[in-house]
Amino acid sequence: MAAGQERTESKNRSDEGEMRIETDSTIAAIATGAVGAIRGAIRITGPDTFRVLCEIFPGAADQWRRMKRATVVRSELLLESLGAIPVSVYSWPDHRSYTGQPSAELHLLGAPVLLERVQAKILEAGVRLAQPGEFTLRAFLAGRMDLTQCEAVLGLIHASGERAFQVALSQLAGGLAEPLKLIRRDLIELLADIEAGLDFVDEDIEFIASEQVIARLDRARVAIESLNCQLEQRAGQHVEFQVAVVGLPNAGKSSLVNAISGRDVSIISDQPGTTRDYVRSRISIDGCVLDLLDTAGLESPDRETPRGLAQEFTKNELERADLVLVCIARDEDPAAASRKLSWVNERAVVPVWLVETKTDLELPSVWSVTDALRTSDRYAVSSRTSAGIGPLRSALAEAVRQSREATHDVVPMTGERCRDSLVRAANAIGNAQSAALDEVGDEVVAGELRLALEELGEVAGVVVNNDILDALFSRFCIGK
Repeated sequence: MAAGQERTESKNRSDEGEMRIETDSTIAAIATGAVGAIRGAIRITGPDTFRVLCEIFPGAADQWRRMKRATVVRSELLLESLGAIPVSVYSWPDHRSYTGQPSAELHLLGAPVLLERVQAKILEAGVRLAQPGEFTLRAFLAGRMDLTQCEAVLGLIHASGERAFQVALSQLAGGLAEPLKLIRRDLIELLADIEAGLDFVDEDIEFIASEQVIARLDRARVAIESLNCQLEQRAGQHVEFQVAVVGLPNAGKSSLVNAISGRDVSIISDQPGTTRDYVRSRISIDGCVLDLLDTAGLESPDRETPRGLAQEFTKNELERADLVLVCIARDEDPAAASRKLSWVNERAVVPVWLVETKTDLELPSVWSVTDALRTSDRYAVSSRTSAGIGPLRSALAEAVRQSREATHDVVPMTGERCRDSLVRAANAIGNAQSAALDEVGDEVVAGELRLALEELGEVAGVVVNNDILDALFSRFCIGK
């Protein structure tokens, strides 16, 4: 069912508890938490919003009737036994509200008993209590946001850390919606060109050359596959930017992690092989949060031993990390270090930085071993004197910022829902490419394009069914 069709459809909640999809009623709910706070908020939206405001705030009725744009009105609400309660009312008289309907937010003292009394007064004026997620559902039905942005709202509500919050905020701002919109627009225009040619096939008019069709299909396929790859890599979002610190035993990895973290998180010893497992340290540098993984020193023990399992973990982390720091101590044998670290190029599929440690030692530099590493980023540090630690920390913060800008991070629910649709969309475009290359016929190309657009429409919520809406909005709390 298309979203536009849903916006005109109305149905009541069934016995099975399905989400009600209707926008003709006026709804209200407390929008802040159940725990008392200095400030609380109650939301109202729907066609009768301003009638209700005039009724419960008679002293400000003239302001409500004359209101033409979003405005804050400070008034008082008279409650029995409690007297006059000061309330700031943020009002949106037209479609430029969150829900696309006349709306208002009442901001007042956040005492739960007070909020409940005010909510009861609003409901007595003929307003219905909102269902969980109904405000965001109305925003979706009004076209104010797509389905990925609705999921981002839920991600914000349940964010368990700064990274999860920032990911949801970015998605709400269109971090996923905008790339999808561009891909769909290009494919719709391509389909229009192809179908225009089909309408005039007997008149030998070419609206678009086959070479252009193939090139535009390839561009769309690459864009979708790239988007899906990023979803695969970053869909969890329960972890921050991952930095794996690797190197030979006693290369100064743990000391480096402690120096970057600014606290003792890893055990330090002169005995090689002290770190036989891994230590994860979450730090913030200039507002950029990342996870430092202090891994076991690189050795070649039996795979079945605990140390061997630690080595396997280290190698696996290279495939999952966002950045790898390879530590080489100034007192290491360059030839041995080069042999031990040669597998980094094979395992690491992300940027690799070389960090020369223990530079306070009066020994020659070890830069000669960099021939074994595929890296151009080099840092010389001393954990004992802190020399070079500042520039390295700044570079790590910049890497986090660049990663945020370059990747389309998503909340987990979006990743789970979108992945299969994006794969099917890419496959359909691949089939369209093959049909165009084999000159099977524009009818076949157009048919595959329609399938791709349908899959992309499901991701954005342009094409959606009630089961998907119910699965999403049933997870919301009341007032959101």
